[in-house]
Amino acid sequence: MPKRITYLEARVDKGQEAFRSHWSTTHADIARELPGVTAYRQNHVLQSVLEPLAGGAYRVDGIVELWFADENVVQAGFESDVASRLIVDEQNFLSGLTGGPVTAAAPHPPWPYKLWVLARWSQRAEPDPDAVDRWAGQLCKTVDGALGWGVNVLVPEAELLVREALRREEQIPEVAVSIGFADQARARAAVDGLGQGLDSVQDVLTRVHACVAEEIVII
Repeated sequence: MPKRITYLEARVDKGQEAFRSHWSTTHADIARELPGVTAYRQNHVLQSVLEPLAGGAYRVDGIVELWFADENVVQAGFESDVASRLIVDEQNFLSGLTGGPVTAAAPHPPWPYKLWVLARWSQRAEPDPDAVDRWAGQLCKTVDGALGWGVNVLVPEAELLVREALRREEQIPEVAVSIGFADQARARAAVDGLGQGLDSVQDVLTRVHACVAEEIVII
């Protein structure tokens, strides 16, 4: 099942609450009509809990997860009149937007809160999605209340989704791991285990950035 992830940067002149409100209501109402979409999750970033020591953190206030019925409908959805309406509305609450296709599992059950780990592949070793999946699974076993995990890997050399009117990231995360929790406190508490657990994949991942987000299921 094709999936796209898009990273959003809120307009600084509007404030976080205005960003969250507009995205989850006005913008979501338009997105519900996007052809071919079978699942749409909004992830509202509440706090960055770990940022890269070098290279800068990713500018991300929200993470969009879109699943499509099949590859044949993806481009049609992005070229639809609904997509054009979304592009116009984006300028009302965003200053930046960059996304791309990822390999990932089918939509998981709702996870009210998530710990997201965003990273690039290290140049010291070959990309190893299986090692990241094993690490995420082990982390879930060691933290309290984890509901599950998902590993999203950016399709190599894929064309990125950008907007002419909005700022774009030159390099978005090549790996995005989400770990689900029933409440915000458990998601924040998982950070302690995260710091130690990253040692096992430090040769695989670089520019690691983690954040806690609230999930809102739109479709």
